[in-house]
Amino acid sequence: MSKFKAGIAALAAGAMLLGGCGSNDSAEPAATAASQAPAGNGVAALTADEILTKAREALTKAGSYHVKGGATSEGQSMTMDFRVSGADLVGTMSISKGAEIALLKVGGKQYMRPSEGFWSTLGLGATAKQASAALGTKWLEVPASNKDMSGIFQIWNVDELLSPTGTASKGETADVDGKPAIVVTDSSDAESKVFVATTGEPYLLKIGNTAGDALVFTEFGATFADLKAPAAGQVIDMATLTGKK
Repeated sequence: MSKFKAGIAALAAGAMLLGGCGSNDSAEPAATAASQAPAGNGVAALTADEILTKAREALTKAGSYHVKGGATSEGQSMTMDFRVSGADLVGTMSISKGAEIALLKVGGKQYMRPSEGFWSTLGLGATAKQASAALGTKWLEVPASNKDMSGIFQIWNVDELLSPTGTASKGETADVDGKPAIVVTDSSDAESKVFVATTGEPYLLKIGNTAGDALVFTEFGATFADLKAPAAGQVIDMATLTGKK
């Protein structure tokens, strides 16, 4: 599988382990139109690998972004909405079975708030309702030593996300929500496409495939007010909830 698709697949795997303008009759002078068009950032002239490098550098420089969309992995459809800042993140994902989980990673600590439906997907059966009620609106702290559950918090590794498994190839130009982009594909996963902005900063705008799955990236460099540690009284540790570390 292409690493372009790793962010999508990791979400699903982690979850199961617990993730126009109108026409104008008058022609505008060419010089004026050109002066109003955004200047290209030069990435369209680079090789595929160079484009990916520029996209990684731009995301790292931005420091934060918002990623939202839907994906399917091994027949399991899901939606996700995450705000990422460096190694921290906050957001939710929903699985097709009606299960939802909220995730928060901040200051080196990991928290999750699964719905009753999510607990059920973990095979808790009748105890799913009990676990959900015990947690309520509080956060469950997930220790780093819990490797199974910790994996879901590692999903937005920029280096992994933009590293092809096979040979990267530059494709056609495209439009992502009004922003011009260049497409890069991976020989090991012909359906998966990466869209990188060709004006302004060469940001990663979208990862998508021919099946219609797509993750869209926006709000580069933003500060997210909800990305903060919960109050001590709003946290339950794993041992308290499950009786074991």
